[in-house]
Amino acid sequence: MSFIIAITLLVSSLYLINQYFFNYWKKRNFAYAEPSFLIGNLGKMLSMKVSFNEFMADLYKKHKNKKYFGIYFSYRPALVVNDPEIIQQIIIKEFQSFHDRPMPINEENDPIAQNLFFLKGKKWRDLRVKLTPIFTSNKLKAMFPILNDCGNVLIAYIDENLRKRNNVLDFKDLLSRLTTNIISSVAFGVESDCINDRENYFRKIGTSIFTGSIKRAFLNFMTILLPNVMIKLKMKFATKELEDFFLSLVTETIEYREKNNIVRNDFMQLMIQLKNQGYVTADKDDTKVENENEQITKLTLDDIVAQTFVFFSAGFETSSSTMAFTLYELCKNQEILRKVQKEIDAKMNGEKELTYDMINDMKYLDCCIDETLRKYPLVPIFRVTTKDFKIPEYDDIVEAGTPIHIPILGLHRDPEIFENPLEYKPERFLDSPNGNGKAKGLFYFPFGDGPRSCIGARMGKLQAKLGLAVLLRQYNFEFNDKNLYNGEIEFDPKQLSMSMKKNLELKVSAREN
Repeated sequence: MSFIIAITLLVSSLYLINQYFFNYWKKRNFAYAEPSFLIGNLGKMLSMKVSFNEFMADLYKKHKNKKYFGIYFSYRPALVVNDPEIIQQIIIKEFQSFHDRPMPINEENDPIAQNLFFLKGKKWRDLRVKLTPIFTSNKLKAMFPILNDCGNVLIAYIDENLRKRNNVLDFKDLLSRLTTNIISSVAFGVESDCINDRENYFRKIGTSIFTGSIKRAFLNFMTILLPNVMIKLKMKFATKELEDFFLSLVTETIEYREKNNIVRNDFMQLMIQLKNQGYVTADKDDTKVENENEQITKLTLDDIVAQTFVFFSAGFETSSSTMAFTLYELCKNQEILRKVQKEIDAKMNGEKELTYDMINDMKYLDCCIDETLRKYPLVPIFRVTTKDFKIPEYDDIVEAGTPIHIPILGLHRDPEIFENPLEYKPERFLDSPNGNGKAKGLFYFPFGDGPRSCIGARMGKLQAKLGLAVLLRQYNFEFNDKNLYNGEIEFDPKQLSMSMKKNLELKVSAREN
């Protein structure tokens, strides 16, 4: 009898708790997605059937008639915003009320979390001002030879495989190795040679950050969905191995350069400037950055470790996925592939080496990458209210501390916004009578928008354009197994960013120039 009473009390308690927490949006007269017992709206996420962006897109489709609506990440309420005008309010016009991301920050327990992506408030703003000059046109132009050298290593690797009659390669893996090569060289001055050496430690570190393991997926989603739980349990986003690796690498790199008076045009050299003088020396032609009135503070070693971690982890995965998705679409649309090759040939005009200016002038390739990022927006967009906010033209108040999610995949694939959204059509982004240059309007924001948009967007796009240009200049591509790619791409549900679940095996052949 006592057992039955205990079970009854437990079930009753859970029911009352469930009713209490899941009454949040109803009490405030918000439209909301009906939650499930205990898990809220996380059913598909917990079953690992869809990626995070697909999960948000599914919610968008079901509730697209609403400008905004409430959901529950377990017992934690969050708001999904569909309306572009309100989105603009959140990420640009009323930015002071939404300047943070809902990420866990534990300064004592997780030093790597002190990076620009995670930081909040004044700490984020001060660091953003310091880091912005790193990604000016002149700085990227100075780094370009490093990128180009990595591209040449890739070409040599493919040529060697073709000589051995191995003309089928997995470009999901190969492009990830390319961008790991680029980032390790640009960030640390280390020639990692991940392209030729699959067992290179940089490659293993990169793979460990974005591995498809259940443990990694759990940490990724806890970071966004339940950050307060992570803080209370003293959970870390990065493992001890990652912390030790980046701390050791940064320390040794800085000590070696300063001891031997070595100066390189790379990310680490700019970090050293921030450590020694508190600001990045501006090039005379760079756009002026408003940091002159800021109190000059120097970066600590821990600060640099945190920034190099996020530069490395964000830099290689997003750019490699952008290239992989673009190559996939070009293989499906061979006439577009030929058009890109024609543009590359025209811009190079017989020259042997690519230059920064050539890459910058490849406008159709730009459109292809823009269209890739429309169809496959890589990173979720989310904010958190830093103070109570009244939604314009409505009486609804969003309370401080509420996570805000923008269903970017749903918006980018809405047929009422982009005609035939599953069709790959770079011309959407051409500023011409035959194209819709206005596609980059209120509904298009693959890098976010406003003051908290992706600081490395230009670097990421430069990597993607360089990689695609060196490949398409030299080779033709087609699917190795055409039946495998008849439908749409299947995404890895264990990844926070959008990533192919399967390999991208392409048949490569040298172009006849």
